[in-house]
Order: sequence, then C-alpha cells, then structure tokens
Amino acid sequence: MKEAETLFLEIKVYDDGLIRARRKDRKPLTDADRVEARRVADSLPGITVDDVLRIFPGARVIRNG
Repeated sequence: MKEAETLFLEIKVYDDGLIRARRKDRKPLTDADRVEARRVADSLPGITVDDVLRIFPGARVIRNG
C-alpha cells in the first residue's frame, strides 16, 4: 500500500490498484477532489493495476482474498 497527502486530501493506493481518498475536513469528495486524488496516485512510484492494463490492454485482473 502507498500513501500520500495533499493540503486537503489523504490518499491511499492499495496493492490491487484501488484508490481511497478522503478530505481532511471530512466533507464529501467533489469531482475536482477525485481528479486530484487520481493525479497524485498516478504520480506515486511503483506499479499499479492501471499501469499494467495500459501495457497489456484486455488483461484479466484477479483479486486474491
């Protein structure tokens, strides 16, 4: 799992590529917050499911657990 923070968001990227974001002030996420969370998650080092699917389009992703 990778974690990141911005001024207003706490972002977690799980090993399967799931992105969890929440505002630090606990208000609901806006569309702009979701875009920012995706941008920050994509800029973190490491490989995510989205990275793999960009290279191998149409690949089947299986979750364990």
